[in-house]
Amino acid sequence: MARYWVAFYRGKGRVMDWVIRKASRAPYSHVELIRQETRPRDGEIVTCVSASARDGGVRIKDIELKPGKWKVYEVPWAHPASWDRAEVHLGKPYELWMMVWSQLIKFNRTNRDKWFCSELVAHALGLAMPHAKSPSDLLRAVHDNTRTWNYAIARQKGLVDAPVAATDLGPEDEEEAPGAVG
Repeated sequence: MARYWVAFYRGKGRVMDWVIRKASRAPYSHVELIRQETRPRDGEIVTCVSASARDGGVRIKDIELKPGKWKVYEVPWAHPASWDRAEVHLGKPYELWMMVWSQLIKFNRTNRDKWFCSELVAHALGLAMPHAKSPSDLLRAVHDNTRTWNYAIARQKGLVDAPVAATDLGPEDEEEAPGAVG
């Protein structure tokens, strides 16, 4: 069975990458959903699905995970149909300004005929309010859901006896999060 990964782009990129990083006040400007059995490695070429302005919208593309430019996280809780939920939107156009406005003034609107990268990946993963997710918001959701998933698995296996207090689930440093590659 395929496993899911989300790759976050932190390279310099183009002007649009700078605009997205500034609007979302975060180091990431783009995300890709990866479906494969093994953990993607730095330098590997992987097949991804996302929405990209450079490529004209929602597409599937082989991308090289250049060292230092991508950070990859496993999504163990992803539904097996996550790829299909993204793929059904192939060919739909990219929506830059909705993402920028949603980050600058919490413009709570969406257009299902157009997608931006983190919105499409959040939708594919079944997250609430995908239109409000910048790449960094998506990273936080991946961290939170993975932590909850890991805790539930540990409880199921009898490795954890008591519920964890909310203070025990503090935010993780993005650079040191478990499951990260790159």
